[in-house]
Amino acid sequence: MNHWDMILDEAERLAMQLQRLEVDLAEAEKAGDYYVIQGYDDTAMGRYLKLMAERPPLRSRRSQRHFKNLWTIWRGWRTTLQGQDKARAWGWGVRMAKIRRRGR
Repeated sequence: MNHWDMILDEAERLAMQLQRLEVDLAEAEKAGDYYVIQGYDDTAMGRYLKLMAERPPLRSRRSQRHFKNLWTIWRGWRTTLQGQDKARAWGWGVRMAKIRRRGR
């Protein structure tokens, strides 16, 4: 399996989870952006999602369920991808989920 196939396989798995848990895909996209801005730091991403799931800002209260589901997905994501490739898989997973959601 070549490199891009691995990324797209992971993206496909993520898209299915995002769709199954009915995550707000705009929030998923923002979380991916945060991961990139933090220099692909898995620990920082986990802390961010946990914080947003447990104590979101007042303006984000309605998104709390989405962040709980994103945190669940992140914690359960068992991938060998790292850094930029992991971010690519996340981004493509969000895109795939958006396409599927539009196709309903």
